[in-house]
Amino acid sequence: MKTFFEDCIQKSDLNKKFYKSFNMIRRNLLYFGLIIILLNACNKSDKPNADISDIQLNIEIKRLDKDLFEVDLGNTEDELVTIIEKYGDFFEIYNYRVINLGNPYNKNYPEYLNGFITDYTMHSVYVKTTEVFPDFFELSEQMTEAFKYYKYYFPEKIVPEIYTYIGGFNQSMVVADSILAIGVDKYLGSNCEFYDRLGIANYLQLTMNPDNIPADAMRAWAITEFEYHDSIDNLVNNIIYHGKILYFLDVILPEFTDSLKIVFSEDQIKWCVENDKQMWNYLIDKKLLFSTDYKVINQHINPAPFTPGYPSDSPGRASVWLGWQIVRAYMQRNSEVSLSDLMFDDDYQKILSQSRYEP
Repeated sequence: MKTFFEDCIQKSDLNKKFYKSFNMIRRNLLYFGLIIILLNACNKSDKPNADISDIQLNIEIKRLDKDLFEVDLGNTEDELVTIIEKYGDFFEIYNYRVINLGNPYNKNYPEYLNGFITDYTMHSVYVKTTEVFPDFFELSEQMTEAFKYYKYYFPEKIVPEIYTYIGGFNQSMVVADSILAIGVDKYLGSNCEFYDRLGIANYLQLTMNPDNIPADAMRAWAITEFEYHDSIDNLVNNIIYHGKILYFLDVILPEFTDSLKIVFSEDQIKWCVENDKQMWNYLIDKKLLFSTDYKVINQHINPAPFTPGYPSDSPGRASVWLGWQIVRAYMQRNSEVSLSDLMFDDDYQKILSQSRYEP
């Protein structure tokens, strides 16, 4: 895998002796850089090491997927009363926003519901879901620990009720007031046969694994709790905002790998580490950092096979990785800044300036 700079070197008329020296220097620099990365990983700020042992919390995941697909079809109306009582506002959201069955109080609703849960494809998806997720004990523990950290840093904020559902592959997460719901049919494993049938792009399938749920769920919650605000909607502000969300995951999910937090493979993380300077210089040289072009911003912050403008072996959203490093540098240089301070700070230019980021 070639870096931008290597391409420039190889295309020049430099003699072999100089190129040999360059390679030796590069190897030494990469070795030194690896040591620094490892030291930083072992010497994170004290923020992720908060003592959460006294925080009383036990998250129970409510399985609408199971309750719905195991309804007694001969007694749908009576069982609906129990489901509506158990799932409350989320059941209405689910029907209106996810599966589009409409008002669950409509007299024809039981008929619509029976059609949905007896549909051959939907029933097959439910069977697959029970194979992949026979229970949610591990996920419940992961979400409990994550929200204990959340309560430690944001004691005034509520902890949502957490639900699982099958949404016909429509949405991965649903977030509303006091509600965080997970579309488990979007996490059946990257090799799931349904995803190929639906024509879901390979780069998206690689993110549709059970291990991705905790970080995806906490990211979705953070994005709604700490919304993007700035009078100038440009690229650098956007990547720093998403960098803040990823730093939030650093603290809330301290045991998770970077690859799970940003949803990159280990090779893609390695690519970003090796090419951060080239990416940064590209954005500067092309005058993209302060671009307010909606298309440019989307190209750099949304999922894609690769990031436009970067080589084809780059991950999509590689510029968001830069924003993450900017925020990490800012927090490292400003130890007095709490996680709460960071998440409510919308002065992205200040964060950039005080980070003194220089890849």
